[in-house]
Order: sequence, then C-alpha cells, then structure tokens
Amino acid sequence: MLNLFRKRAGGGDVRTPVPPPVMREQADFERMWLAIRDLPFDQKGAEKPFSTRLASEQGWSPEFTARVIEEYRRFVFMMAVSDHSVTPSITVDEAWHTHLIYTKSYWEDLCLYTVGKPLHHNPSGGSAEESDGFKRDYRYTLDLYRHYFGAPPEDIWGPNNGRNVTKKS
Repeated sequence: MLNLFRKRAGGGDVRTPVPPPVMREQADFERMWLAIRDLPFDQKGAEKPFSTRLASEQGWSPEFTARVIEEYRRFVFMMAVSDHSVTPSITVDEAWHTHLIYTKSYWEDLCLYTVGKPLHHNPSGGSAEESDGFKRDYRYTLDLYRHYFGAPPEDIWGPNNGRNVTKKS
C-alpha cells in the first residue's frame, strides 16, 4: 500500500501529499491500484454520499451504481499510470463529474494523497478535430483497460453506454 502518512518530527502521523508516481515495476502499479481501490468515496455520516447522489441523479440502481464506481476507479488508475491521455466512457464520465462536486474527496483524498498528481477533467470544446482526438484516446483507453483489467464490461464501456439503457424503471 502506498505510504500516505509521514512521521512528523516529534512523533505522530501527519498527512502529506505523496510524490507523483514513478512506476517501473509491477509492484508499483499494484500499490497504486490498491490505494485507489481502497479509497472511500462516500463520506461517513454524509447526508447524501457520493454513491447515493450518483445513483439518484442518473436514475441507476444501487447495484449498477456500485459497478460504475468500480469502473471509475479503474479509469482513475489508468489516468494515474498513463503518460497518454485517456478518455472515460459516458457512464464513467458521469461518475467523474459527480466526484468533482465532492472537492475535498477528489482534489485532496484522491489526487493529492493517493495518486500524487492532479487529474484534470478537460471536456471537449466541440470541434471535429477534438472529437477525433477523443475517439483515438478512447480506443487507447480501452486497450489500456484490456492490458490491466481484461475485457471491459459492455454496458459501461461499450458503444451503448450512457444511453439510458441502465436507468431504473
């Protein structure tokens, strides 16, 4: 597991940012994945935690929402370890948008203390050139996904993701 705590002079733990990852060995990638996988996104005692808000706003079942959050974690891992731009599916992008609303969880707990670098969301400006770039990045993302995690789930990463096929009735 990544060392998210450093010893303070005089004793006691103090939370400090982790340095940006330099991953050369399989163990480095595994530590990064475990840190992302184990990071809680739902704040204990929150009136409307991340997962509840995501499910409610998207009209998704709790089961599907849990799967999307798992896929979002995988996407975060790919952002953390890739030197190339990666692009989320529409469904995963909805989880990312929702997580950005929880600024402390996103910018501090995830980016600063877990990944060690900012993970910026850069939406498209709408040009054809940009669209082509996102399509190339998406194909790269799916290749990277297969490399680390195997076949991506079709309902979350496939061509029909995000088209209300998962909405609750």
